[in-house]
Amino acid sequence: MIKLYTCYTKEYPKWEMSRSVTQYHILLVITRGKVIYWVGDDSVLLQKGDVIFIPAGSVRGGTSLEEHQRYATHFTLEDSDRQLLPLLTENRYCKTAISGFDYFKQRFMLLKHHWLMKGPYSDTACYAILLELLGIINYERDKWKLPAKKLEMAEDMKVYLLEHYKESVTLDDLARLTGRTPNHASHVFKSVTGLSPIEYLHHVRIAKAKELMFDKMMTISDIAEETGFCDQAYFNRVFRKVTGCSPTAFMKGRID
Repeated sequence: MIKLYTCYTKEYPKWEMSRSVTQYHILLVITRGKVIYWVGDDSVLLQKGDVIFIPAGSVRGGTSLEEHQRYATHFTLEDSDRQLLPLLTENRYCKTAISGFDYFKQRFMLLKHHWLMKGPYSDTACYAILLELLGIINYERDKWKLPAKKLEMAEDMKVYLLEHYKESVTLDDLARLTGRTPNHASHVFKSVTGLSPIEYLHHVRIAKAKELMFDKMMTISDIAEETGFCDQAYFNRVFRKVTGCSPTAFMKGRID
C-alpha cells in the first residue's frame, strides 16, 4: 500500500538544494513561480501548472529562478502498487502540465488534509487520492496519443462549460455543440479529461464558489445560486464531495 511520509504546501522566496539521492518517491506541484530541478543528468524547468514525479533512488536537486510556491508529498510504494500504473513501473521521472490544474490542486489539498488529520480512515483516503493524482499524471503524459479530433472536440466542450457554468447545462447541449449523440460526446470528453462532463462542471462551479467565499457579503445560499446550483442542499453535497469539507467549514478557514 502507498504510505505517505510528508505532505505539505510551502512558499519559498529563495530555494536551493544540492544533489542527493531521494529515498522516497516524490510528487511535486508548482503553483506559482519557476524552479529548475535536476534529476540525474537532466535539468527540468518547472513553472505554474507543472507537476513532476521523481521515483525513489533518483539523484535530484534544484534551485529557484524566482519566488515560488509548491505542493509536495514524499511516499513509498509496495511492489503490488507498481502494477497499477505504467508511470510506477518505469522507474524514471515524469514531468507534465496538468490541464485541469484547479481540480488537481483541490485534490492535493484534500490529500494534505487527510494526512494531517490522522483519522481512522486517513491512510485509506490518502491512498485513494494519491493514486488518483498519479493516474492523472499518467493520463496527461499519454494524452498526446489521442486523435487530434477528439482533443479538439473535448476542448470545445470544456470552453462551453466554462462559459455556461451558471446555466443548466445538459448532455443534449454538448451533443448539439459537437454534432454527435449525447453518449458519444460524453465518452469523448471523459476519454480526454478523465472526468465526465457533469463532474467537470461540478469542479468548475466549486472552484468559482471557493473564490466567492472570500467575499464576506455573500451567503452560502447566494453563492450556490451564483454558481448554477438549483438549491443549497445540492450545492452542499457537491461541495463536500469535491473538497472533502462543508461550505461552512471552508468559509471558517478550517481546511484551505
